Amino acid sequence: MFVPHNITLNILQNFNVYFFGEFMYEVEMKFRVTNIDLFESQLNELGVEFESEAVEEIDTFFSHPQRDFNLTDECLRLRQRKFVDKHEENFLTYKGPKIDKETKTRRELEIKIEEINTLESILNALGFLPVDSVRKFRRHGVINVDNTSIELLLDFIPELYDSPTGSHFVEIETIATEKNLEIKRQLILSLAKELNLVESIRTSYLGLLRQQRQ
Repeated sequence: MFVPHNITLNILQNFNVYFFGEFMYEVEMKFRVTNIDLFESQLNELGVEFESEAVEEIDTFFSHPQRDFNLTDECLRLRQRKFVDKHEENFLTYKGPKIDKETKTRRELEIKIEEINTLESILNALGFLPVDSVRKFRRHGVINVDNTSIELLLDFIPELYDSPTGSHFVEIETIATEKNLEIKRQLILSLAKELNLVESIRTSYLGLLRQQRQ
C-alpha cells in the first residue's frame, strides 16, 4: 500500500498543535561518565536525588516508508518503560533534526500509548517498520536552575559494557518553546560546564551501538 509520506508525517507533526499549542523542543546534552559512583556523589552534593531503582527502557526505532531517517536526522521511536514493580508505560516519540552544533536540541512530539500492540499494527500498516532497538537502564534525577527544572538521567547500556568508550552516560535535558529556546539552551550549557562535563556526544545510543557492532 502506498501512503504519501507528507500525510503520515503530518499526522505526527500535528500532535504539537493539539497538545502544546506551539512547537516544543527537547534541549539535551549527553556525556560519557567514567566513574559513575563518584559522579553521582558529586550530584548528590548539589542536592540532586536519583531514583533508588533503575527503570528498564526498550526503545524500538521505525523506518519511514518514503524517506531515510538517517539522512534527515529524524527519529520515530516506541519506548517501553518497565519498572521494578512490574508496572509498564509506553510512549511514541517523533524527533526532528538537531538544530545546533553544540547540543542535541531538536523538536520533539510525544504521546503516551495504552495499546502498544495496536499501535505497532497501525504503524506497520502505514509502512513504518521496526529496524533496530536499544535497551538501557535509566535513573532519573532533577535539579532546579534559575526556576527551570532540568533532568539528569544516568544511563547504563548493557550492550556497550565491553566498549572502549564505556557504558555509563549522563543526559542533561529540559523542554523549551520557541520563545525561550536559547535561554534553556544556555542553561544546559552552563550546567554541563559547572559539572565539568566535556566532549559532549551527539551520536544517539543507537548510533553508538551500531558502531560497536561493526
